[in-house]
Amino acid sequence: MIVMLKALLVSHRLGGFDGVSVAAEKWRTVLSHLGFDVVRVASHYVRREPGDVLVPGMWADLPGQPCPPLDAPAVRDLVRRADLVVLDNLGTLPSAPEAALGWQDILLREKVPTIVRHHDPGWQIVSGLWGPYHPSAGLPLHHPGMLHVTINRITEQEFADRFPGLRDRGALVTAYNTVDVRELVDGDRSGTRKALRVDDEDLLVLHPIALGKRKNIPAAVELARSLQRLYGASRRVRYWVTHTSAKWESVPPDIQEVFATAPGLLVGSVPDRGDMYAAADLVVLSSTWEGFGQPVPEAMVAGRPVAAGPYPVLRELVDLHGWRVLDPLRPEEVFHALEDTERLPELIAWNRARAERMDTAEFAPTMRTLVRAAEDLAEGRTGIRAVPNTDTSPGAGWPITWSRPLVDDPARHLPSP
Repeated sequence: MIVMLKALLVSHRLGGFDGVSVAAEKWRTVLSHLGFDVVRVASHYVRREPGDVLVPGMWADLPGQPCPPLDAPAVRDLVRRADLVVLDNLGTLPSAPEAALGWQDILLREKVPTIVRHHDPGWQIVSGLWGPYHPSAGLPLHHPGMLHVTINRITEQEFADRFPGLRDRGALVTAYNTVDVRELVDGDRSGTRKALRVDDEDLLVLHPIALGKRKNIPAAVELARSLQRLYGASRRVRYWVTHTSAKWESVPPDIQEVFATAPGLLVGSVPDRGDMYAAADLVVLSSTWEGFGQPVPEAMVAGRPVAAGPYPVLRELVDLHGWRVLDPLRPEEVFHALEDTERLPELIAWNRARAERMDTAEFAPTMRTLVRAAEDLAEGRTGIRAVPNTDTSPGAGWPITWSRPLVDDPARHLPSP
């Protein structure tokens, strides 16, 4: 009889189009391919599936309210039946600190291999936006008995500076997000535009975000407005923001005012991400901060030009991949790029070829290394001991980096893809 290993994928909420939910689904796919029976665990689901487990305590019942107490007995029962646990941003955001610390305590007591993936540490969210950062006690989680995975090297360095003990144990690593190439290349452009009531000749500017100050919505709207001025009466520009909300009143008043000036405003999402990108003529991500900026490589794989920045992680990814990204703060340059019928296809092909190297299908060797390191740390051994493969050519797998090379065990190299 074959006994499958069980993995828990845990976050505040899952099943949405937010960056954490999208990235979590890719990890679920890869872990499943490695032979794990993956169970999603959250306190809120945008779209719930059979087999999902609802555990109270990680999501507030009402916006602005504290989270209810964590159901510790339920967590303990889940952990004791698990072979691996992934805390996806649960141990990072200060949204439910008591719950995160409760999970950590149970996981360490039960010695279950754990990967803590950090998308958005509190100091990145608050710094420069809502005043000084006041850390919750113990957050972000940083115990060296668990493997801590950041999604960019900026965050990795910040963790290394604040928690230097992670380096010594090989418990800190960067593994970039991936892109599901197959689901993005065959979107239904005409059908989606028809459902959105967007004419064939309209320029559809897609802004795929959830609302937040870091998303810099005014800059994206201003780009759309500027493009409309540059096109004049020759072409209608439509601004499409994918934020979904049951009530318009839930949108902050200042953002409502900005939306009121957006040309041809569309609000809401479509079920299929491939259809979403296929319908667009330009994708904009004008954020001041992103942990990764998933729409950028997704749009490139889907064959769409991208105007993005100025968030710092974009520069890290551009330097790594050689992407060619338009500047949303320079609308004239964006306009000329869109109208250059000779160079625009070259730009799209250049970016697509490089973004396709991030295919989730290439991530299994890296995931295998992460799981093995988490197992070692849970048993008190050194975690990451391999020299990273930084080859980003097609077929080389998705790169993984860590704070310093650990070569005390030469046999433990990153597996060949």
